[in-house]
Amino acid sequence: MTAAVRPDAGIKLAGTAVFGTDLDVPGMLWAAFVPAPIAHGRLRTLDLRAARALPGVTVVGPEDLAKLLGTGERDLERPLFADGEIVYRNQPLAVVAAPSAVEARAAVAAVKVEVDPLPIISDLETVFPEWPGSDVDGNPQVAAHVRARHGKVEAEFRGADRVISETYRTASVHQVPLEPHACVAEIRGDVWYVRTSTQSPFGVREDAASLLGVPESAIVVDGTWVGGGFGGKGSSFLEPYALLLARASGRPVRFALGYREEFRLGRTTLPAVVRMETAVKDGRIRARRVRLLLDVGTSLPGRDFATGYSIGFLLGPYRTETFEVEGYAVRTHKPPFGPHRAPFAPQCAFVVESHLDHVAREMNLDPEEFRASHLWKEGEATLLGQTVGPFGISAAFERARATARTWRAEAPPGHGVGIGCGFWSTSTGAGGEVRLRLDPQRLTVVEGEREIGSGSVIAGLAAVAVRVTGLPRDRVTIEYGSTAVAPFDSGVYGSRTLGALGRAIEEAAVRLRRTLAERLGARGQAELSVERGEIYAEAGERRAAITLLLTPEEQAAGGLVAEGRHTAPPRSIDEDRVLAGSFYPYTDFTGAAHVAEVSVDPETGAVRVERYAAFHDAGTVVDPGAAQAQVEGGVAMGLGAALTEEAIWSEDGRLTNAGLLDYRIPTLGEIPPITVEFLEGFPGAGPFGAKGLGEPPIVPVPATVAIATRAACGAHVTELPLSAERVARALKLL
Repeated sequence: MTAAVRPDAGIKLAGTAVFGTDLDVPGMLWAAFVPAPIAHGRLRTLDLRAARALPGVTVVGPEDLAKLLGTGERDLERPLFADGEIVYRNQPLAVVAAPSAVEARAAVAAVKVEVDPLPIISDLETVFPEWPGSDVDGNPQVAAHVRARHGKVEAEFRGADRVISETYRTASVHQVPLEPHACVAEIRGDVWYVRTSTQSPFGVREDAASLLGVPESAIVVDGTWVGGGFGGKGSSFLEPYALLLARASGRPVRFALGYREEFRLGRTTLPAVVRMETAVKDGRIRARRVRLLLDVGTSLPGRDFATGYSIGFLLGPYRTETFEVEGYAVRTHKPPFGPHRAPFAPQCAFVVESHLDHVAREMNLDPEEFRASHLWKEGEATLLGQTVGPFGISAAFERARATARTWRAEAPPGHGVGIGCGFWSTSTGAGGEVRLRLDPQRLTVVEGEREIGSGSVIAGLAAVAVRVTGLPRDRVTIEYGSTAVAPFDSGVYGSRTLGALGRAIEEAAVRLRRTLAERLGARGQAELSVERGEIYAEAGERRAAITLLLTPEEQAAGGLVAEGRHTAPPRSIDEDRVLAGSFYPYTDFTGAAHVAEVSVDPETGAVRVERYAAFHDAGTVVDPGAAQAQVEGGVAMGLGAALTEEAIWSEDGRLTNAGLLDYRIPTLGEIPPITVEFLEGFPGAGPFGAKGLGEPPIVPVPATVAIATRAACGAHVTELPLSAERVARALKLL
């Protein structure tokens, strides 16, 4: 692994960085949920009287909301508590707060709950054992439906040399952050204040305001250091309940999940069933049909976004003139599912790469040449009609092929080498703002996001500021502010942080340097430098210390301030191809090709990855050390999704492996040597042409391992993860 020096390394190693689970406020109460005992049922009795009678205990149930929240308009599609009908196991029925965690658990145990069981839907294929037809209209289990089509699909299928059809299944995968969800809330006068471990302070504020029916201006969210998020901490979760209890009790309230609760209630990624059909004629893809059933659990609003966005990745970065795609989001009696690093894209890449590899083999074509010949190139169009921007996936694929040839020549018997591709779209479209403050000694970047572990905030934004101002790194400080004082930002997700906030820093730096040049009586932008411990500005023939260029008001306020904001220009698709629902254009095109060498135990089917190489189109690499660490971390996480990670749900809606003893993530001993190479020259939407690197490294991993596994032993596994049992079944060992 890479040992890149991080600005936050010192405080984290010393234990002085405050995470959500570290929060401890004098006089605080400890919160806990009263959970639903079954996955689906009619709530007959919720008797909170015994819990309310316990000393020091505060209880909030459904009947208390009107008194605590008044008449504000709340989001009725997302009730805080089960509204008569229980729709997933452990759904909150009420919340309690007590002077200690032990007393909170005792208060939960004192609540009397009686339910009448109702039928449970635990598997989306029980809803639609065959592909949905016209009878789907009005089905309450359907949360969203999307469909797009172009060309004469049926004619191309009839005229093909061969049509190859397969069905793939993917599992629910947990984010497994080192730190579970945690927050502390208190009411300060008219302000609902919460400190929390989150990827999106402003997102939590907006979400909590909607759920509680209070104005956003009344809520202040202050982020802590984040012990891992990976998509699971992108919206409010515990915060509204902690705020309710703080309002009811008049005391600060800590709400922190244990690890079993984190697994049971955390927003794991969406399991799916995918049916792929590809028509081939004269060695070329002539048409494709893709059908998706996406398990969204107890759906949150907006799952049409998840369906329409993810289905684009199922088409892959491959040219196809004629196609049809259709997807359904299906509700089941599981907790609401949510995003995981590169939401659903690794699973999509596994499906499309494995399928096209299989198609080529069935047609007696070279699988790698078959895929390479169909890859998008800049200036071409996606299947939905969007023009492809600068995109280095073909270059990455050629580097991967060269590596694969070398590894195959060196590989011992029983080893296999495979190549997998994947792409991602950097989400710089969401708004981002920063404030630069220049004083005589340093430049401070004031922004609204806390570092979540990737380095994009604490290191990436500082690297951009260094490049656009010319100041040395030790003169640049990143300063986080709560939602009450910081500039707005959408959140640390979608690999957008460096792109969106980096562009905002560029804009603010231009304004700052122009102001300094004007004060020096020159045009253009001033150059900054450090001399004898003080920052100087130079423009034209004049040069002066910053302290001489500040107004008295600026000196009192701490320096010269300039603001910048960035929202990516709109992109578009061909809406004539859309028949139902919403599909989303890509902001950027970021591609990768990976190579894996694996060995497969011939008796058990266990797969071991021996070595790994990742070739990434990353636009311009701003911070090489941080970029390499991101790829290594993404590959390691992807190996878990490929081989071991699977949230297993029973027929009664129970998560059966809620803990790290049974839910297996890779150990350090299972992570192979990883070679990383960046292919520059394909500029992206970020500063200096940078592209996001938070998500892309995980996308090709399951596909790469699956293709290498087939090369090693012949097992064509169409379900994730590639457990030893599934590989053994494919080899007919079981």
